[in-house]
Amino acid sequence: MMLPENGAGTWPECWIVAAVALRDRREALGWSLEQLADRTCIGRNHLIALESARFDCCGAPIYAIGFARAAARAMALEEAPILVAIRDGHAARRPVPAPPVAATRRRRIPNLGIASTAARLGALLSDGRG
Repeated sequence: MMLPENGAGTWPECWIVAAVALRDRREALGWSLEQLADRTCIGRNHLIALESARFDCCGAPIYAIGFARAAARAMALEEAPILVAIRDGHAARRPVPAPPVAATRRRRIPNLGIASTAARLGALLSDGRG
């Protein structure tokens, strides 16, 4: 399983470090992905995502953190550095908010339903008086 290239704008370096730590520990224990999946009840595809530094493929960041925590615990791997790396990577990938755009003044156009009801009511009232 190959890790993605860390070219311009791909994956945060901390994600790659965390993914390598998880994969290396699993391989050092001699476990297959299926064995780790059985021990953690994490789907194989999510484990592949973790080991490929694709923490963004796990859904919300909380899921990536939970999956990584469960995998680290099952393999008796210190989880704190991995969880910090995942959080830092998600923080680095957050889009920078765009500067606020000056509000444009909207023309006030009456609601067509209200305008037509008012016109009908006016016509009815004027017919009755005159």
